[in-house]
Amino acid sequence: MNAAGAVAASSFRGWWPLIPLGLIALASLGVLAGRDASWLQEPILFAGLSLLMGACCLLAYGWIRSRPIDRHGLNWILAIGVALQVVACGLYQSDDVNRYLVEGRQILAGQNPYAIPPADPRAAILVPPQVAAEVNHPQMTAIYPPVTLAAQAAVAAVSPALPGHAAKAGFRIAGVLGSLAVIALALALLLRLGQPPALIVIVAWNPVLAIFGSGESHNDLIMCVLLLLALHAAASVRHRLAAGLTALACLAKPFAVVALLPVLHAGRWRGWWLVLLLPVLAYLPFAAAGSGLVASFLTFGGDRHFHGVLDPGLRWLLRAFVEPAWVEQAVRVVLGLLLVAGLGLVWRWSATPPGSPILVEKVAWSLALLLICLPTLHPWYFLVLVALLPFTHSWALAVWTASAGIYWLHGIRMAQVGGWTETPWVTVLAHWPAMLLLASEARHCRGSTTCSASVSHG
Repeated sequence: MNAAGAVAASSFRGWWPLIPLGLIALASLGVLAGRDASWLQEPILFAGLSLLMGACCLLAYGWIRSRPIDRHGLNWILAIGVALQVVACGLYQSDDVNRYLVEGRQILAGQNPYAIPPADPRAAILVPPQVAAEVNHPQMTAIYPPVTLAAQAAVAAVSPALPGHAAKAGFRIAGVLGSLAVIALALALLLRLGQPPALIVIVAWNPVLAIFGSGESHNDLIMCVLLLLALHAAASVRHRLAAGLTALACLAKPFAVVALLPVLHAGRWRGWWLVLLLPVLAYLPFAAAGSGLVASFLTFGGDRHFHGVLDPGLRWLLRAFVEPAWVEQAVRVVLGLLLVAGLGLVWRWSATPPGSPILVEKVAWSLALLLICLPTLHPWYFLVLVALLPFTHSWALAVWTASAGIYWLHGIRMAQVGGWTETPWVTVLAHWPAMLLLASEARHCRGSTTCSASVSHG
C-alpha cells in the first residue's frame, strides 16, 4: 500500500502545475465570456486576458515537453480543454456568422450564393432582419467554396427558426462540436503516430481554438477537421482517401492547397484524379454564376491587406522602387515567390514513410509558411495551424498562436477613429517576436529529424 501511494504521489508531482495553469486559463476565458461587450469595446481587457490564457498554455506545453505525463495528467488536460470550449460559448459570435446563416438558408431555398448577394431582398428575407442587417460586405456574393456552403446549409437545416440573433444558435453549437472534433482527431493522430499524447495541450488549451473556434464560430474548423481526417487516412496508408479528403479540405477553404503536394507525394500520387474531379463536381451546381464563382475571392485577394507578417514591410520597401500604381501587384508577386521558395524547402525534407509523423510536420510547416506570406492574417486563420502544432515541435509557432490576442489591440485605434484601421505597432508586436524566435530555430534545425529530436518527453 505504501509503495502504491508513493507511486501515486510521484505521478501527481509530475503534472500538478497543470492544475493552477488550467484553472487560470479557464477563469480568464470566463471573465471574457461574462462581459456584455466584444473586443471592439474593450480591446485592452480582451487582449490581456487572451494573452494570460496563452501564457498558461505555453507554460503547460513547456512543462509537458520536459517530463512524461501519466493518464491522470492527460485526463486533466482534456477536461480543461473541453471546459474551455464550453465556456467560450459566452463570447460574442463573429459577424461572419450572419453571412453563414444567410448563405446556408440560400442553399436550402435553391438560391445560388455566388450569384445572389446577402443584400439582395431575395436573400435577406430568408433570415431575421437583425441578421440581414449585420452581414459583412452584404453586396458581395459568396467567397466560401462549395464544401463550406454545404456545411452552412446543413447547420441551417437543423437550426430552429428562432427570432433575431438567436437564429445563429446552431452555428454556436457547430463551433463547439467542431473544436472538440479537432481536439479528438489531433489526439488520435498523436497516438496513431506514436507521439506523446499530452502534447495535445498546445491544441486543447490554445486560446485560438476556444476563442475563434468555439466562441466566434469561424468556419475554418471545417477545413481543420477534413485535413485531420486526410492525415489519418495517409497514416493508415489509405492514400486515395487521403487525397480526396485533402481536396475536400481545399474546397472548404483554399489554405489547404499547400497540403496537396505533400499528401499526394507521400501516397505516390494515388488518387491524384480526385483532386481534379471533386472541384468540378462541387462547383457544377453553381456554374450558372459564371465569373461570380470567384468574384469575391479575387476581390479579397486582390488588394486587401490587414495585419500581415511580411506585407507591411514589403509594401514600405517596394514603394521606393515601384510606381505607386504597381505596388499592390508587386507585393503580391514577391509574397508569392517567397511562399513558393519556402514550400520548396519544406517539400524537399526527408522521405515520408507510412506511419511517420514527418508528413504531418511537412503539412504544418507548409501552412505556417502560407500564413507568414498572406497579406491579411486574421487570428482565426491560425485554427488550422493550431490543430497540427504538436507535430512541429516549434516554440516559435506555439508563441505565435498563443499570442494571437494581440490582434485585438487594433481596437484601441479603431475606437478613436470610429472605423476599421490597422495600427502598425500592434501588427509588429503580434508577429515579430515569434518570427525572430523562428529565425533562431531555423539556424539550429537542419531538417525535420533534427528539429523533432529536440523534444525529450513530448
